[in-house]
Parts: sequence; structure tokens; C-alpha cells
Amino acid sequence: MTLPSLSAELYALHDAKDYAGCLKLLSPIKIELIKHNLLVPLPSNTSSEEQLNDLKIAERILEIGCYSLLFISDYDSFESNFSQLRPFYSCRQLHQNHEHTTEATKIISLYLIYLLLQGRISRFHVELEYIVNTDTFDVDKDKYLQYPIELEKNLMEGNYIQVWRLLQNDASLPCPEFGHFKDTLVNTLRYEIAKSLEKTNKKIPVLNCKTLLYFPQEQSDLAFEQVLKLQLDVSGWEFRDGFIHFDIEHKNDSISDNSAIIKNVLCYAELIESIV
Repeated sequence: MTLPSLSAELYALHDAKDYAGCLKLLSPIKIELIKHNLLVPLPSNTSSEEQLNDLKIAERILEIGCYSLLFISDYDSFESNFSQLRPFYSCRQLHQNHEHTTEATKIISLYLIYLLLQGRISRFHVELEYIVNTDTFDVDKDKYLQYPIELEKNLMEGNYIQVWRLLQNDASLPCPEFGHFKDTLVNTLRYEIAKSLEKTNKKIPVLNCKTLLYFPQEQSDLAFEQVLKLQLDVSGWEFRDGFIHFDIEHKNDSISDNSAIIKNVLCYAELIESIV
């Protein structure tokens, strides 16, 4: 099949949300892109309007590949496919200065969220700095890029209430694709709160802990304990007499210079307890 026919089939499968079907076509399409010198933007293939149009098609093909890999949760391949897109996004002939709210910034934002969930904060900042320095996208005005930036900022500051609001209000999601990470982001939020609770308390009522970690009050204590041990690293937590007792020795070893986060968590705990 020729590149135009393969591309048309890929678009149809993507519109039908047949992501497995998209991925079956991705390899033969990439071979065709290589044959047509379209897999990487170069000075030799960006001189004419026709070449730029062809590269836009190649860019869209790689974006569909990213979406398909994301939605089947093949994150290693998603990251690899994103690396193939990066030269397209930094090509000034394809992207004018200070673009915002585009398909490109949506994909970039999804990649930033992926890095955040992987705990790769340094890489997150490297990617963000690269985007800012290329001057291709208007980061401050872009609703897609601002979402992972706000998430990371509030997570690092321990502003967990704001993170929860960003996650629970579907209207705050810049696009439906961001919802793919929602459950994982909630678990990440709970993990950060759990680690902070260890550093700020010797023990805490189970009821209050359910509230602080955004679990339903009607959930049994046994079910709550099982979920925490399954989803979070709480091996040092002891459930006894309606309280959770924290591993004091582990807590003393883990306390570091994070007074701002601890202060936020204490204020957060006081706020929740006043509500309860």
C-alpha cells in the first residue's frame, strides 16, 4: 500500500478509537516515511510548501502513534515515539513562534504528566526548559502545558487540596485525553500525602486518615488497610484500636529539610479535622 492509502486507513482507525489497529499500521507507515525522507525534518526536506505539507502529515501520523500507545498503556513505546516527534515540534518551518493550545502542546503535556507520574522530576524540568527555550510555544498562555506545570508545582509544594481539585473537577481537564492519567495521579497524590503524614504524626485516627487520603468514610477499616498496603508503600503502618501508628524509627530516618511541605500538610490536616 502507498503512503496516502496507509495514512487514510490510519486516520479512520484513529477516529474509530481502534488503537490496536493503528499500531499494526504504524510500522509499515514509518517504513514508507523513511522511503519518502519524511521521518525527520531536515534542511533538505523543508524548503518547499509541498514538503512542509508532507511533513505535517508525517507529524500527525506520529501523534496518532503516541495516542494509540498511550491508550493501550505501552508507556515505553509512547516515550520512544514521542522522541521521534520532538524534532517536528522544534522545526520552525512547521511551527511558528509562540503557538499555543495545539495538538503539539497537547502531546507534550501528556508526556510531561507521564514523567511526573514516573517520579522523573529532573527530566520533567529538562523537557519544560527545552520547550521554553525553543520559543516555539507560548507556555504561559497554553491551557495544555499549564496543566502539568500546575500539578507539579502544587505537588512539590505539598498543596494537596489544589491538586485534588485539579483532578476531581472534570471541567478543569484541558481535554479528555488527560483523563487517562487521572487514577494514577490520584494514587500519586495519596502516596505523597501518606509519606508526609508519616513525617508529621506518631499516630492518626483511621477515620481522619480516610478523609486525608480521599477515601470514603463508609469503607471498612480492614478494607481501607488492605487497599493502602496494596496501592501505597505503607509497610510501617500499624492499624490498632481505631488508630494508625506510624513506624517511628523509619519516620526519624526519613525526615529531611522539607518544612514547607510539612507545614502545608499540618494545615491541611487541621482543615480536614475541623470539617470532620
